[in-house]
Amino acid sequence: MPNYKEGLNRHQQLLFPPSLDEYVDEDNSVRAIDSYVDSIDLATLGVFTSSGSSDGQPAYHPALLLKIYLYGYLNSIRSSRKLERELKRNVEMMWLCAGLTPGYKTIANFRKDNPKVLKQLFRDFVMLCRSVDLIDGEVVAIDGAFLRANASKNQLISETMTRKDIESVDEKIAEYLSSLEYSDSCEKKEIAPVVHKQHLDRLKKYKSKLNSNLHTLKERNVTQYCKSDPDATLMRKPAHHLMAYNAQIAVDGKHKFIVATDISTKGVDLDQLYPLSTQAKEATGNKHIKVVADAGYYNPKEIKRCVDEGIDVYVPIQDKQKKQVDRGKFPRDAFHYDEANDCYHCPNNKVLKRKKTIYENKGIKRFMYFGTHSVCKVCPLRSECLPEKTPAKRLWRWEHEALIVEHRTKMQTPEARTMIKQRAALAEHPFGTIKQNLGWSHFLMRGKTKVAGENALIMLTYNFRRLLNLIGIALFQKLMKALKSGNLESIKQEIAEYLAVLYFFRTFFRQKMSFSA
Repeated sequence: MPNYKEGLNRHQQLLFPPSLDEYVDEDNSVRAIDSYVDSIDLATLGVFTSSGSSDGQPAYHPALLLKIYLYGYLNSIRSSRKLERELKRNVEMMWLCAGLTPGYKTIANFRKDNPKVLKQLFRDFVMLCRSVDLIDGEVVAIDGAFLRANASKNQLISETMTRKDIESVDEKIAEYLSSLEYSDSCEKKEIAPVVHKQHLDRLKKYKSKLNSNLHTLKERNVTQYCKSDPDATLMRKPAHHLMAYNAQIAVDGKHKFIVATDISTKGVDLDQLYPLSTQAKEATGNKHIKVVADAGYYNPKEIKRCVDEGIDVYVPIQDKQKKQVDRGKFPRDAFHYDEANDCYHCPNNKVLKRKKTIYENKGIKRFMYFGTHSVCKVCPLRSECLPEKTPAKRLWRWEHEALIVEHRTKMQTPEARTMIKQRAALAEHPFGTIKQNLGWSHFLMRGKTKVAGENALIMLTYNFRRLLNLIGIALFQKLMKALKSGNLESIKQEIAEYLAVLYFFRTFFRQKMSFSA
């Protein structure tokens, strides 16, 4: 019979049982979580789990609950019930919580009741990384992704669909009434169609519900409303529609740390460039920050606000002239602006003069430049310029159009093309890790405030994991000791030397592999 290794007898008494600490390796991430949370002064953040009363059982310390969540999110366990189970069977959790086992309700309430604290913890961790020169703000990439809300599309009230449903119900009611009228007019009742009154009652009740839904939308002055989570909205993807929030991140180019994050209830990114850029500028402390985003963020008004703040933005301009070219018409670029005379010259070298009236919409002022009917009517290029029924050419110019012209010129430079390529590597990598590797594709909280807190916890955990992967557990422990002592300068140089050696060997092995291939 083969000789195999045998384990301990579970029923045998041990004179000196091993301590719980012996079950956790020195390079285990739970030790990093423990030292990090212990270095935080939670009292200054205003987080409490009880009112301080001496009656009843003592409350669990907020630091304990934060440790539980950091461990859970690092290991793709977000459910409070699952976390409660892990506390009783996971040796790492037993070590981390020193044998304490709070219930799932206590665990869930910490995340639900402290969204502001979680957002502040995210910002503080960014400041920690910045203090040891792991963040520089030289290049910051912005991106957004739809993360599913804790809401069902079945609970969504849409004005468009509700009105269609009302029309459909009205048609069915009319059909039933017509059937009833026909039934009453039949001489031979035995061959009369069977029409049940309860069908009509059910339709009327459903119509009353639809009218109530329209009234709800009117009261809230919205076009859609979700009963389970009023802040969630229906967002559209090419393959499907989903109830979601638009999670926004700004990623620093030095070591891919997320330096700013926010939540939007809109399915587009047009108004997110300035808020994320200013947050990133404040977080990195770099006054000469460069921000790059995809074409979905292109908004002249947002670009103007960023430029006013001294932020150098790189955003591709959406090609809105392609449709004109496809129809065989002149694009806007074919009309040249004469700055000296404040007019446009058309392809036929005719002048489009500026109208004195200033048109303003949503805070944006525009000027109109127009050609005359008599000139445009006999123009030999009319068929390539105007639709058949349009009498004369009209062009609109924003009051800060010169800024957009300058931006368009900048986006054609080699530097801009390099920045756009760099953006995909920086901003899309975190979302790929968050969704695929860690399984954070949806939120568990409801309501924008609570979802923003959970989003901050997700991004904090991503940064925490990123830092551990970057400098290792041992160096992280030294960093926490230096943070407690208030002497970060001593560890800053050691981290820089460690990363220099690390990147040297990475480059060396990559070159060696490329030569061997």
